Amino acid sequence: MAYLNLASIRLCTESEGPGKRIAIWVQGCERRCPGCCNLDMQEIRKNIIVDTNDLIELIQKSMASDEIEGLSFIGGEPMLQAEGLSEIAKWAHSVGLTVLVFTGYLYNELVEMNNKSVDELLSNIDLIVDGPYLQELYDNERDWIGSKNQNIHFLTQAYEPGIEFEKQEHQMEVLVSENDILVNGWPY
Repeated sequence: MAYLNLASIRLCTESEGPGKRIAIWVQGCERRCPGCCNLDMQEIRKNIIVDTNDLIELIQKSMASDEIEGLSFIGGEPMLQAEGLSEIAKWAHSVGLTVLVFTGYLYNELVEMNNKSVDELLSNIDLIVDGPYLQELYDNERDWIGSKNQNIHFLTQAYEPGIEFEKQEHQMEVLVSENDILVNGWPY
């Protein structure tokens, strides 16, 4: 069991990857991409600490109530928490869920790190969207990809190339509760 430092969770979203997914935002990012829509998630600080077993229980509840097909790891920078996320991703694959990761690193940089936790996470990912967000290259053609320099890598056959063009629009979701208004997706 490992621990994760999270920024936020959306139990069911259709704007953070293909189909219905749980979106898990991690806290902390060293990339600091100008124009990032998650500025509050960049600071490396203690936020919401959860153990992977508790997160798996939460995912199981969403599987039952929302019929999700996968998980999206977003940030912050997911690769900074590869150890815990690899446990979640491995479990997700064992129960038939797909895994999508958004990272500011390039895929070849991750492979060349030769980091056991990163390698374990990569071995349990179906889709990875890599590269820093570049505001001047905003991508308005692919559904859930931020800028045109970012690449999508299909690491398994769970999805067909072209899935990122399915709706040909960025979506935004708004969740209103008694205490908060939460926005995810692409509010630009």
